[in-house]
Amino acid sequence: MPATLVLLSQPEDARHLAAILAGANPDLTVVTAADRSQLEAAMAGCGQVDRLVAFRTNCVVPAGLLRRVSGPSYNFHPAPPAYPGRHPFAFALYDGVTQYGVTAHEMAERVDAGPIVGALTFALPADPDPVWLIDQTHTALVQLFVMLAPQLAATGRPLHRTDLAWDHSRRCTAKALDALRTLPPDIGAQEMERRIRALRSVRQEGLRPSIILHGRRFVLED
Repeated sequence: MPATLVLLSQPEDARHLAAILAGANPDLTVVTAADRSQLEAAMAGCGQVDRLVAFRTNCVVPAGLLRRVSGPSYNFHPAPPAYPGRHPFAFALYDGVTQYGVTAHEMAERVDAGPIVGALTFALPADPDPVWLIDQTHTALVQLFVMLAPQLAATGRPLHRTDLAWDHSRRCTAKALDALRTLPPDIGAQEMERRIRALRSVRQEGLRPSIILHGRRFVLED
């Protein structure tokens, strides 16, 4: 019986990634899902799921669904191990890092905490443009996926674990992002520009810097 792999990703990615997996294993059945509801429906309709792979998605897969997969599930995270969690671009830009990258790891009940099975890094220019960083990261994620595709498509064997480890001292949480985008009244000009630059990476989601004065919140527009 052919093995079944469920691919959790956006439709614009899923079409190409599914073709890469099929090229690595023509006998593999790839079922795609774009969000939590589609994932639940896909897994319910498949019967046995041999592998689950998530790529560039904000969907958190619950432990109950992970337990339904016969082997390890894998996620492709758009950040290096130093930045687990959501909105890593903002924190990396704020920190002024000179290297960035992407990570592939086993999925666990705790988000971005499972053993790492692959990573790529690339250098950043001085004061990188957020849009450039996001695009470059997507390219690196696809490169890492292509590198690991033969192993992902061979669902009977788990991927080799690397010696890389997550740095949980800098988890990218919603609470941390709120603190970053809430400007204190006495903020200096240099710190304000540093935060504004970092938060340009999330402005498409309506997450903008703000300041509270006399009980009123003022939001910085473009």
